[in-house]
Amino acid sequence: MLRLAALVIIASSTSILPAAMAQTNSGWQPYLDRTYGFSAELPLGSFEVVEAGGTPGIALAEIEGEATVNLYGGPAAGMTREALEDQLETGAKLATNTYKAGGDSWFVLSGYYDGGDTEDTIYYTKVMFSPDYQTFSAFEITFPAEEKPRFEALVEHFEDHFTRPRG
Repeated sequence: MLRLAALVIIASSTSILPAAMAQTNSGWQPYLDRTYGFSAELPLGSFEVVEAGGTPGIALAEIEGEATVNLYGGPAAGMTREALEDQLETGAKLATNTYKAGGDSWFVLSGYYDGGDTEDTIYYTKVMFSPDYQTFSAFEITFPAEEKPRFEALVEHFEDHFTRPRG
């Protein structure tokens, strides 16, 4: 969540128009961010849209659970992938990074949000830049560490269906 806060600061300099969602029978609902043009599929059968607390984008909370999903975008003009990755990696003082991957226009950070003496919450964050590097899209999923096997498929689904912003 602290990593999300760092991206929110970057993205909050712009306002985001309401996003488009359409109903489907598959349990996943398409989502399109109209401002930045990124898309995803949302698990609205097991998650519900919640107040994002002033955060641009859309926030979901697991129904009868502790997991969260946040999707957002923002301007990236003048920002390099490495600079944004470094900002996120060092911005969360209570996080332990255990996985890092990336390419020219994307990166992933994952690890634990420390909640005391134990590593109790896993986070998975992916950031992608538009083809012209003027905007970014990102998602972050958090869930209890002891429930990792249950959430692996959700993370994979987001990986497969989350798109970079248009540009």
